[in-house]
Amino acid sequence: MKAPLKIFIEEPGFLKLFALFKQKYRSLGRVSGTVKLDGFSDEEIASIAGFMGVSPENLRDKGKAALADFERELARTPFREYSFVELLQEVLGETVLTKREEDNLTLQAEKKFLASMKADAPAVTWWWERLEEKSADSRMFWTLYKQDPVRLQQALLTVAAAAGSLPKRGEFIRLPVFAQKITGNPHSFDTSGVTGKLLLHALFVQSVSRGEWEGSIPKTSGEMNDLLGLHGLLKDDLWSFVTCRGFLAEDGKGRHPVWEGAVARGSVMNVPVRELLGLESVWPASGSEVWIVENSSVCSALIDKVPNAPVICTHGQLRTAGWLLLDYLVEEGCKLNYSGDLDPEGLLIADGIWRRYQDSVIFWRMDSNSYRKSISEEDITSRIGKLDSLQSQELTSVASLVKAEGKAGYQEGLIEDLIRDMRA
Repeated sequence: MKAPLKIFIEEPGFLKLFALFKQKYRSLGRVSGTVKLDGFSDEEIASIAGFMGVSPENLRDKGKAALADFERELARTPFREYSFVELLQEVLGETVLTKREEDNLTLQAEKKFLASMKADAPAVTWWWERLEEKSADSRMFWTLYKQDPVRLQQALLTVAAAAGSLPKRGEFIRLPVFAQKITGNPHSFDTSGVTGKLLLHALFVQSVSRGEWEGSIPKTSGEMNDLLGLHGLLKDDLWSFVTCRGFLAEDGKGRHPVWEGAVARGSVMNVPVRELLGLESVWPASGSEVWIVENSSVCSALIDKVPNAPVICTHGQLRTAGWLLLDYLVEEGCKLNYSGDLDPEGLLIADGIWRRYQDSVIFWRMDSNSYRKSISEEDITSRIGKLDSLQSQELTSVASLVKAEGKAGYQEGLIEDLIRDMRA
């Protein structure tokens, strides 16, 4: 029978000493190192010194106690049946683990949690795998896990159900209506709440994998609107717009007079999602070639020099309105001539358009010769890694050159070439 441990609880200084021993053992992962005795009274020092077989003066002069010395003395006492760690646990009344052991247990629990999520919602395994990677964008998830895993599990299952019930491509539903349909609460997916933030993360992961989103997880209201819109969810159908000139449209009443008027006057339109959703079709006023550029200054120059040509400006990464307009045009059999900046971000936008429309896309002045002509002095070496995710084989040649040079190429250096192409 093991000796009772009352002495360590009642004798002065031992509880304080064992608390320090626990911290040191957890930190080092073994019975080693020393702890300082600066805050111990003379009475406490005398009590500890008596156990360790040294004089109080000697222990006070040393000013510290070694874990290994205590363990060695423990083996010579009636408490020798206790290991060092067992003694700490019994006296302190708690399980004492090293930080490594604690981290391993935490890791096992996390894996078990995600394994249960994969079993409950296998359709979004791509999301569980992303969370398992513990990427920077999933930090919020792991914070929520530490706070309340049960509540998190319920929220995740709700988001998984939502991800499996998104509108079909080309169809849209307002976010509150979608939330009411999935949960019975129109505010379930408000972007300020936990479930709404988790839905944004899931949509972000899916959009990145499809090449439809470049950059980090949305932070601004506009970015959130764009991401939701990519998946047919409308939080704001006025903010997202696309700029175009030279197109006709039709709704349930026939030819749309606003679009006809814009063509007749050669006017440029900023068309929001709200207006695009009311249409049945959109097509070029002349021909079937559509000219799409990334930058607004370039677009304005083309409009000035090539009257009546059907031109679209995406203003960088495509928003919901941009995708919706291109969907209409592809349905009409149009060829999409796309020209963007020859830097990692511009090439990724082009790649995303190609992934969605494949054979309907023609890369316009996005070749190696155009890069050499448009190259700037801007150093982009820190962003080169983004090019590794390109999927279009047609873009890999110029991407290799961009990697080698480490400089950005900009559309503004190709304006005269773009104009000649459109006129021809």
